[in-house]
Amino acid sequence: MATTSSDTTRSQSTDAASGGRGIAAAPVDPWTYRSLAYLLLAFPLAVLYFTVVVAGASITLGLSVTLLGPLAFVATLLLIVGLTWLDGAVTEGLLEADVSPGFPETEAGIIEFLRELVLGRATWLGAVYLLWKTLLGFVAFVGIVVGLSLAASLLVTPLYYGDHVVVAGWYEIDTFPRALAAAAGGVVVGYATLLGVNLAGRLAAVVAERLLTIDHDEE
Repeated sequence: MATTSSDTTRSQSTDAASGGRGIAAAPVDPWTYRSLAYLLLAFPLAVLYFTVVVAGASITLGLSVTLLGPLAFVATLLLIVGLTWLDGAVTEGLLEADVSPGFPETEAGIIEFLRELVLGRATWLGAVYLLWKTLLGFVAFVGIVVGLSLAASLLVTPLYYGDHVVVAGWYEIDTFPRALAAAAGGVVVGYATLLGVNLAGRLAAVVAERLLTIDHDEE
């Protein structure tokens, strides 16, 4: 099967994202910290996407029995397309992903514009992407906060272990060797968290390229 230029571009972009670096080097990989910024930013964006889409859907349903229902539906789809473009720009800027969200053509007239907006592949792939990004934003934020907080608290245990720190409700850290073991556990937790961030960033770039890159020749 012949390789298209878009497939080649995506492959190059994915290679650039990984940078040829091993995943095991996640704590010293600049990609990890770009991914960390991206995932932390994904949380407020997830709140925005959830609020806008739910509000739009609620208003559309509430007005569905009136003449304003179709207008609310079109407005909601336009918001979805606009938010998709916003997220595509953020993803391209931070993760260097090769994305090109589709947008209905405006030159063919209002009827064709509305037809493409309502029935076009780009609109609904964008809706799926926003759902994915909303879930990613909430899950990633919780995972990052819990992981880094736990790692930091374990790492500083040797500084105050004399206060009889108890971990997990049963493991009492009351000696220096136990404090050192807790600190070592903090290193492991921190490494695992950054490794997860690195992998989540790679996954986010791949998903964005698959869902937000529209080949108009295929539509």
